[in-house]
This record gives sequence, C-alpha cells and structure tokens, in this order.
Amino acid sequence: MESAKSAILTTALALAGMCSPAAELFNGRDLSGWTSVCDHDIAPAAAQGPTWSVVDGAIRTTGSPFGYLRTKRTDFGDFTLRLEYRWWRPSEKANSGVFVRLDAENASFIPRCYENQLWPKKVCDVCALGGATIDGQAPRNPFVATDPLSGIACVPAKAASTEKPVGEWNVLEITVTGDEVSNRLNGTELNRVKGLRTRKGAIGLQSEGGAIEFRNITVDEVRQNP
Repeated sequence: MESAKSAILTTALALAGMCSPAAELFNGRDLSGWTSVCDHDIAPAAAQGPTWSVVDGAIRTTGSPFGYLRTKRTDFGDFTLRLEYRWWRPSEKANSGVFVRLDAENASFIPRCYENQLWPKKVCDVCALGGATIDGQAPRNPFVATDPLSGIACVPAKAASTEKPVGEWNVLEITVTGDEVSNRLNGTELNRVKGLRTRKGAIGLQSEGGAIEFRNITVDEVRQNP
C-alpha cells in the first residue's frame, strides 16, 4: 500500500512540475513586452485618443485604427491564458478578440492566428484567421494575404453567452493544448475546438472598432518533456 501511495505521489509531483508558475504578461503600468500593429489605411485613427494606452491599470484600446497588440515573445505553445476584459464605453460596432498561436503577420490588420472572438454577437467563437487552419473546417473563401476577410474559418460557441453588460469586468480563460483550444467566460465553458495546425506563436489583443480594456493578464505554461 505504501509503495502504491508513493507512486501516486511521485506521478502527481511530476505532473505538477510540468506547469510553470503563472507569469504576468502585463505589468499594469506600461506596454513593456508588447508590440502594436495598426493599419491606418483600413481604419484611420479618429480624434479620440491613441489606439493603445494604459489607464488605471488596464490596457485600453479605442478600437481605431484596426490592428492588434501582441506579445514580443512568439513561442507560446501549450498554456492557459487568464485575463479580464470589459467594454469601457458603448461602441457602435463593438468588436475585439484574443489571439493565440499568432505565428505570422500579413499585409493587413489580421495576422495568422486563432481568435477567441469577443464580438458580443459571437462571443467565444473560435476562428482561424490570416491563413491559419482548423482540421475539418473549410474557410468561407480562399485566403489572400492582402485581404483581411479572406480564408476565415469559424467554429461557433457551443453555449449561450455569459458576458456581462457594458462597463462590467468579464473573466476569460483560454486553454491551448496540442491541437485543441477551449475557452471559459465567467466560469462557463463556451467552446472547445480540436484540429489546430499551428503549435506555437504570440498572444494578441485585437483593435477592431470596440472600446475595450484588458487587465490581470497571466499565462500558465506547460513545459514540454525534454
């Protein structure tokens, strides 16, 4: 019996050792560790402030011009990403998203990545963008690097939205393991998708018309066996 208990303990410790402590991706003060990519030709900046800024400990975007803020680090593989977001003011076309496994930039405001959609009408849909693919999911049209709306393949959320009203903070958790991504919003799993082809990349926050804020951004990585 003691040997069995010892074996179980050893296995548990080994599994625990595969996970790194949660790391902060945002220090709450500035955009250190992040790079902004904006397309001024697609959506010229309006006179409403900078596209990306830090306000009261949160990353804020006005949503204009379109683009994204990505981590300078580009080798995130298997991990759980946790963050809070809120729509900080009403937007006529509230749209944004969280990118994972962003591994290439195109000649548009959409990189090659997998998006966890934050558009309220389709919150937590998972979409392959910019030439990324999901096994078994055909894109609605062929991918063209200069056309940001081409080659998109989306898997709708499998549960009703649990998003809170404008001005209130939501907790989003995204887990990416092997060829699978899942997301949970305010404690409820909304989607789970298998068939991701890309295995590593950056993490990104999208600017696409919505006035949105992000805070408390952390990542728990799973270390690969040597």
